[in-house]
Amino acid sequence: MLTLTHLYRPLGGPPVTQTMDAQDYFPWCQRQVLAGKTVAVSSLADLPAEAARDREVWDHYDIKSALRIPVSVGGDRVFGSVNFNDTRTERRWSEALVQRLQLVAQIFANALARKDADQALRESEARLSLAADAAAVGLWSLNLATDRFWLTDMTRELFAFTPSEEVTFERFLGLVHPDDQPSVRETVRTMVQSRSEGQMQYRAVRPDGRVRWMLSRGRVRCGSSGEPKYLMGVTLDITERKQTEGRMQDLSRRLIRAHEAERARLARELHDDLTQRLARLAIDAGRVEPAAVGTLAAETVRSIREGLVQLSEDIHALSYRLHPSVLEDLGLVEALKAECERFAQREGVRVDVDLLKPPAIVPLDPALCLFRVAQEALQNVVRHARARTVQVSLRVLDDGLQLAVHDDGIGFLPALQQARPSLGLASMRERIALLEGELDIETAPGQGTTIVAWVPLKGPSA
Repeated sequence: MLTLTHLYRPLGGPPVTQTMDAQDYFPWCQRQVLAGKTVAVSSLADLPAEAARDREVWDHYDIKSALRIPVSVGGDRVFGSVNFNDTRTERRWSEALVQRLQLVAQIFANALARKDADQALRESEARLSLAADAAAVGLWSLNLATDRFWLTDMTRELFAFTPSEEVTFERFLGLVHPDDQPSVRETVRTMVQSRSEGQMQYRAVRPDGRVRWMLSRGRVRCGSSGEPKYLMGVTLDITERKQTEGRMQDLSRRLIRAHEAERARLARELHDDLTQRLARLAIDAGRVEPAAVGTLAAETVRSIREGLVQLSEDIHALSYRLHPSVLEDLGLVEALKAECERFAQREGVRVDVDLLKPPAIVPLDPALCLFRVAQEALQNVVRHARARTVQVSLRVLDDGLQLAVHDDGIGFLPALQQARPSLGLASMRERIALLEGELDIETAPGQGTTIVAWVPLKGPSA
C-alpha cells in the first residue's frame, strides 16, 4: 500500500487529510503504479470507468491533469511514486517531459535506496563490533611451530570444519577462494615477520559451494626469547556487510551515471539551441550595424553584437564543462589538453602538460573519471591554491592510468581538510572508489598540493 509522505502545493484549496492511503483515495492509480506503469492523465474525462474513485478525489482537489511515476531501483519492487499535478489547466504530458520527470524520479529512488543501504551498513558494522567484542565467538590460534589451528566451535561452523577435524594452515587455505589465496598468504607472512597485528578480508568456499566473505583479525604472540610462537585472532562472517557495500556502490554508480546523463542533455540543449539562437541574433545585429553608422545607435548596436558573441562563447564553454564531447570523440589525452588550455586562458594560470599516450582503447568510465578528477583539481586551484603554475601529467602504471595534478600554491593542513571535508574531494574519492582505484593527496602549508589518482583499465570486480 502506498501512503502520502510529502506534499507541496500552492496555498489554498481543500485541506489534505493527515493520513492519505492510495488504496482508499486512488485505488486505480495504485494498481497501475505497483505494476510499474507510469500513469499520465491529461484530462479527467480520459479516465476509465474503474477509476471513478480516483476521478472523484482529483475533482475534489480541483486537479485537472496528473502524472504518477513509479519509484524503484534497478527494476526491483516498486516502493513508491513521484506525483505531479496541474490544478490550473489540462496538460498534455509529452513523451520528452515524462522522460525528464522519470529521470528526476530515478534520482530520488536511488538517493532513498542509498540512504536505506547506508543505514543497513551502519547496523551491520555495529553488529560486527559487538561480535568482535564477544571473546568466545570465532576465535582461533595458529601454532607457528606445528602449523596447526586451535578453533572454537563457532569458527568451525563458519568454515564447515567437523568437530574433530585437525586443521592445518594449508587445509584452511584450501577453503579460501583461489583469487584470494595469494593475499591471505602474504598477509599472514607479513604479520609473522613483523611480529605485528593485521587483518584481511577474503572469500571462503564452503563444501556446498556457497561463497561467504570473511574478516580475520590476528596478532602475533611471541615466546620468551622474542620468536613468533602463535598467531591468534578472530574471524567474522561479513557477507551481509559486503553485499550492502556492493548495493551502495551500485547505487552510487547509478547516481553518477544519471548525473552525467543530465549534464549531457543540458550540454546538448545549450550547444544545439541557445548558442545557435544567439549566433542568429548576432548576425542580425551585424546586418543592422552598417545602416546605423554615423548615428548614436551605431555604438549601441555594436555593443549588442559583441555582447551576443561573448555570451555565445560563454555558453559554449559552459556546455563543454558540463559534457566534454571531445572525450568521446578524440579520447582522454585530447580532452585533458583542451581542458588545460581552456583553464589557462580563463584563469591566467600557466599549465604544464605531460600526457603520455595511453593504450589504444581506454574505456569511457575510467576516462570520464580521470577527466572529472582533473576538472575538480583545477577548480580547487582557482578556489583555494592561489597558484601561479599547475602541472598535469598522465601515464600508464600497473595495468591502469595515473593522473597527477600538482600546483605551487599555498597548500593546506590535511587534518583541517578531514575536519571540514570538501564536496569536490568527496566526489573525487567516490568516483575513484567505484572503479576500485586509488586517490592520494599530498600537501602542506606553503608547499603546494599534489592530487594523484589511479584507476585500473579493467572493470571493477564483482
